[in-house]
Amino acid sequence: MTGPDAVCDPEVMNDTAQPGASQAPVPPLGPAPQGAPQPDPAAYAPRPMLESEARTWSMLIHILALAAVILSGGFLGFVVPLVIWMIFRERSALVDFHGKQNLNLQLTLLVVSAAAVVIGVITVGFGFLLTGPLWLAYSIYALVISIIAGVRANSGQYYRIGFTIQFIK
Repeated sequence: MTGPDAVCDPEVMNDTAQPGASQAPVPPLGPAPQGAPQPDPAAYAPRPMLESEARTWSMLIHILALAAVILSGGFLGFVVPLVIWMIFRERSALVDFHGKQNLNLQLTLLVVSAAAVVIGVITVGFGFLLTGPLWLAYSIYALVISIIAGVRANSGQYYRIGFTIQFIK
């Protein structure tokens, strides 16, 4: 077959088809007919993560969030733990725990940073004399505790980070 009709021929378009081999039927589009077998919902459940994978992702939550804080000046550090936590939270309790811990730390750091800036601006700069050192101290704490939590996560421990607002429980 040549010409325009060959474009729509599935045997011509499919480069994996073997000559003379039968192909599996393609299911029709649209809703399933009444009485048709329904897919098993358990087949779509997330598969559990290996312990080594869970430890690695838990550590990466802390370390990559630390890198994001440094690269973004402290304002986008919550994005990395949020994305990793949303992807893997149902597959591992360890990743779920460390994702929540680091997300709370990063959101607290964001609130502290925003409050320091707002107070500094409202007081025409004089507030920075008080909020600047407090913001710097909490930022250093967040950097150090992220490294400690990353090491603990890599060893499989459930390390609770203190001095954070519990936005996600």
